[in-house]
Amino acid sequence: MEKILTQEETHIRPLHLPQDILAVADLIEICFASTMDQDGWEYLRRMRTWGIQLHSGFSSTLATPPPMSGFVWEENGRIVGNLGIILPRAGSRRPLIVNVAVHPDYRRRGIAKRLTEKALHFLKSWNYPSVWLQVREDNPAALHLYEGLGFQERARRTTWIAEPSQKIHPDHFGAYVRSRRPNEWALQIAWLKRTYPEQVAWNLPLDFRRFRPGLLNQLRNLLSETPLIHFTALEHEEPLGFCTWEATSYYSDWLWIAPCPDRAARALQALLPIMRQKFGRRRPLSINYPAGEDDETFLACGFSPQQTLIWMEMPL
Repeated sequence: MEKILTQEETHIRPLHLPQDILAVADLIEICFASTMDQDGWEYLRRMRTWGIQLHSGFSSTLATPPPMSGFVWEENGRIVGNLGIILPRAGSRRPLIVNVAVHPDYRRRGIAKRLTEKALHFLKSWNYPSVWLQVREDNPAALHLYEGLGFQERARRTTWIAEPSQKIHPDHFGAYVRSRRPNEWALQIAWLKRTYPEQVAWNLPLDFRRFRPGLLNQLRNLLSETPLIHFTALEHEEPLGFCTWEATSYYSDWLWIAPCPDRAARALQALLPIMRQKFGRRRPLSINYPAGEDDETFLACGFSPQQTLIWMEMPL
């Protein structure tokens, strides 16, 4: 007897790179153009560059392929739904679902839900303990979908960005900022782990090992295309907080903030204007920070909220 295929079996198939990458990039742009930040547009550009190069038979280390697998929903030879999966790096057990996108003409048919269920079944078969995803705070429909499937909120994070400006006049208000000293590393890492706890640090471009003082890291820093420079804010000779500037090849450079837990606003008031004066005159600066904390201070220091993401996890 001939097997009757379900709708899911008819339309869902694994994502095939590089054949699908250009169609998926187009779908992501259609679905998210109004909400993508500059780094999102840069990621999309790199996807297309890699796809074009591979289709033409030319590959370059300047356009490395995105580290993902996933599933697509296809109708009449056209990809109208996508779900990407970023598999864990070595030493991690946290897969991440990304870029769940359904073409506007095909929404309200349960495609996103079926793609997500397919991904959950796939990841469970690989014995991962849980799966993560991120959803914009201003996307209640997606949040409702994921909560209905069993995802639970673990954190809310806001990305703040300061555009380049030549008109920056720091006022220390009695505090001052200098280079971080080696003997301050233990305090910095303790405060860093409060701002970037393990449940979110794993999926940020953040490697605490690079922050350590020492000759080896100094040499690596000199040779790196993404150098780090560390600073300490002090008041009455007591540390208020730490900030690390990291150059990137993306739209903005990153600041990694580690304020004193009970004096966070004071630390930000001292650090952020100095960081903008030193590094923010020609390049944008961005910060990932717990949502809802010290918002007024960020605004007063010339930063604007880019987006707030809800980090969700589902046990498998």
